[in-house]
Amino acid sequence: MTPFHPHTQSICNFKVLQRLFIRVFPVWLCLFSPFVLADTTADIESLIQNKQWAQAQRLLQTELDRKAASAQSPQWRLMSSQVMAGMGQTQDAIKTLQALTQEFPELPEPYNNLGVLLAAQGNYPAANEALLLAIQARPNYKVALQNLGDLYAAMAEQAYAKARSLADDKSVLPPPKPAASVTTTTNTRTLR
Repeated sequence: MTPFHPHTQSICNFKVLQRLFIRVFPVWLCLFSPFVLADTTADIESLIQNKQWAQAQRLLQTELDRKAASAQSPQWRLMSSQVMAGMGQTQDAIKTLQALTQEFPELPEPYNNLGVLLAAQGNYPAANEALLLAIQARPNYKVALQNLGDLYAAMAEQAYAKARSLADDKSVLPPPKPAASVTTTTNTRTLR
């Protein structure tokens, strides 16, 4: 009979576990690390939606410190610009968004967010251009279309306010005559 050697048995078990760990852990890490990153992204987006700017900035900075490659991701840079804007760092947010539009002109979100920030500053022509570029990048981008509509409404309101202030001015020209006139004869002109 061979004597039982518990030490030899535990070494064999350790080697089996070690081999298993070496083969399984990298696969496990590859499979589950995107979910960890996705959870963090969802957490940051939730904080942004709830306007918890300081917490979003801390979590964003913690993740960026851990994963420097994430700092170059358009999604993370876009979230960072949203946090900057929320914290009142509008110029930094605008610079970040302008850089994103230069590097990723095919993405509509940076153009849209840039347009919103520029409109908030009263720079309607630049906001209009940014929103039109967002729509050009994605023609069915509902948010950008709504923002463009809001911008046009603000521009119209501004134009009407200016017109009201000029209404008392005697130097206002009378409205132009219609381009075409309608008659009862068979020789009518139509508006083109």
